[in-house]
Amino acid sequence: MIPRQDNEETPLLQQPEQPMASKTPLPWDQFWIILVLHFFTLAPFTPQLIRDIGVTNGVEQQVGYYVSFLVSITYRTMSLKHWLQLSDHIGRKPVILIASFAIATTMLSFGLSRTFLGLLVSHVICRAFNGENGVIKSMMMDMTDATNLPKAYRYIPLPLMLASIVG
Repeated sequence: MIPRQDNEETPLLQQPEQPMASKTPLPWDQFWIILVLHFFTLAPFTPQLIRDIGVTNGVEQQVGYYVSFLVSITYRTMSLKHWLQLSDHIGRKPVILIASFAIATTMLSFGLSRTFLGLLVSHVICRAFNGENGVIKSMMMDMTDATNLPKAYRYIPLPLMLASIVG
């Protein structure tokens, strides 16, 4: 047996020979639904809504204060961990359907609110159901494999950017 001789040109970690795996395409018939469900934003509309309901009594400098209060008080009202545990028990689809319906309803009530308390309550409920984003990402992992997962995660910010542009 000849001892192995290492020098400065020998790689320290030997890569095993792996056959080149062919990349599978993204399942777009399911994937676009996941992206649409990830389309959630209230931020672009909040300053104008604060102005319209008259919380600041016409003082433009206070709009930022009320918007930041509304956003900071409801930053994370329910942990992502609870949504993921619930999706493990009852399934991902029921959690996503319930949360999406609740988010749509509370976004509608947010837009129709005429008091700051109404804005606050609807925003807290909306953010409580927003933990379903982690479930959506888990579902994305279930429908992809190792060859197309990086490509799938590349599309995650797209709905938020589109919602911000539309807003």
